[in-house]
Amino acid sequence: MSETAESNERLVCAILAEQVAALRDRMDANAAFDLLWRTSALLSWLSGLLSDSSHNAPHANPVLDRERAEAITEIAEIRHALDELAFLQAQRQDFAKQIADCVVIALEQMAVAEMPPGTSFSSADLAALYVSDEQRKLHEAVVRRLQG
Repeated sequence: MSETAESNERLVCAILAEQVAALRDRMDANAAFDLLWRTSALLSWLSGLLSDSSHNAPHANPVLDRERAEAITEIAEIRHALDELAFLQAQRQDFAKQIADCVVIALEQMAVAEMPPGTSFSSADLAALYVSDEQRKLHEAVVRRLQG
């Protein structure tokens, strides 16, 4: 194997290793994602209970009515924040899936059975598999670090 091919293989492997490390750092999202949705559902239920209790009260109580209204407002604000957080978690999950897909495809293409004799899988071949700017930035950072 030529020195250029060996250098290229090291670069591709370093980039794939960095992507797998980034994927590993994002793997804890499943439990948090589930907790976000459960908490949001619970807050919706509590908000409904508070609203129902104010409509079914036999006597008007201004203090209780004010506290219910404040609680319902607070619940709405928390639910909004949880929805935003859930959206960010979904984006993290999507990026982790993109990295995993890229690594799997690259490893499949690097397999001896997939490569014609005398050819190698280059970092440019790897970059062609990316679907997000974050993957490209990660790639460029590894290239700069290894060539710099």
